[in-house]
Amino acid sequence: MISIETMNERAATMVGEEFPLVSWSGTGRIVGSDDGTLSVLVRGMRADYTWERLAITWNRVLQNHTLDIDELGGAFDAVGIVSIFALLGADDLEVIPEDGLLVLKKRADRPVHQYSDMSRPTAWAQWRRDIHGD
Repeated sequence: MISIETMNERAATMVGEEFPLVSWSGTGRIVGSDDGTLSVLVRGMRADYTWERLAITWNRVLQNHTLDIDELGGAFDAVGIVSIFALLGADDLEVIPEDGLLVLKKRADRPVHQYSDMSRPTAWAQWRRDIHGD
């Protein structure tokens, strides 16, 4: 399983590179990465994340086995986080773009919180995607 430290190292070498957005059309771009923050552009809007926030969110993925855009608020910064994880953790994650969902490929235990039956959650916010033009 990839660690957040490895993601940090990979992102530092990818500054300027584009990546596909999960659930939204278009691409994002990594515009900066250092020991404290990661900055990306998502449809022209800049999102700055601390590596501490990303570590907490990544831990949430590892504990719950899933992460979706709606769970993080559904805005461009949530799309950025899910898309970055899909890019940097591609070997460990299955991406379901129509739901904006990441699912761990290898699960050795039961999730801590939601979706404990290991079934895929339903997309409750289809209207949100329609509002954002996707």
